[in-house]
Amino acid sequence: RPPRPPPVLSTMAVWATRTSVALSVTAFVLLHVVAGLQLSQLLNDPFDLGFATMDPKTVGKSCTIFDISACSRNTVLWLLWIIQHSGMARPAVKDFIGITGIPEERGIYALSTLIVWTAWICLWKPVDTCNSWNPLQTPPIVLTVGVSVVVLGLLTMLSMTYTHPDHILGTSCDYNNPALEKRIYYHYPYNMVRHPASAGWLYFSWGIVILSRSKNHLLWALQWTLFIMCGTYLEEQDLHKEFGTSYGHYASQVPAFCPRPGYFIGERPKEPSAAM
Repeated sequence: RPPRPPPVLSTMAVWATRTSVALSVTAFVLLHVVAGLQLSQLLNDPFDLGFATMDPKTVGKSCTIFDISACSRNTVLWLLWIIQHSGMARPAVKDFIGITGIPEERGIYALSTLIVWTAWICLWKPVDTCNSWNPLQTPPIVLTVGVSVVVLGLLTMLSMTYTHPDHILGTSCDYNNPALEKRIYYHYPYNMVRHPASAGWLYFSWGIVILSRSKNHLLWALQWTLFIMCGTYLEEQDLHKEFGTSYGHYASQVPAFCPRPGYFIGERPKEPSAAM
């Protein structure tokens, strides 16, 4: 008996698939651009290209140790980020705006995230205008410790970005493919920490704080930390509802942010079928 031909997709389904891939690939490319802007901001525009900076580029005679208006402005930008990034990830919100289950869901979410992230970077205003970090003047010991923490964060994040681009951005249109069952990943980097992107960003953020010893970088890192902790709590609730005891089994073996020592000597979490 000859094999059955593959199902014929409707014109709308084909266009939805193509649109989804286009949105996600665009987001993947723009992610690198925005990440570059963020790094340039944190390093205070080291090449003097006129980009946004975390600290003032120059320190004048009349400066402010703590600018309340700048802090308020940065807090508003942070809240906008929370509303978009954490709000749009909630199932109830996705249902409300009508993107649940559609092929374009992940691409729309990713592009929205990049837009708000770019606004946060470009509209940031230094709180402390009396001090400015020059990376080239960082003491050797501080440089060694800070760079080590930053590299740990980058490796954790990049392992997530490049090994699971579809999971993050939906680049292959498999994110909402009904033929593919959603499952819990038990391989790298999810066998190291449950939230590798968040864990990596935490390491990276606090590594930058160690390097800069700047109030502006400290405020930025505190905002990210508070967002990640609250957002992770909400995400965990959604995952427990979606996967039930399977996620509880996984969470009991894999920490949220800090790898247990056993990971580095070859211990790996066991999937439910293998654990029984």
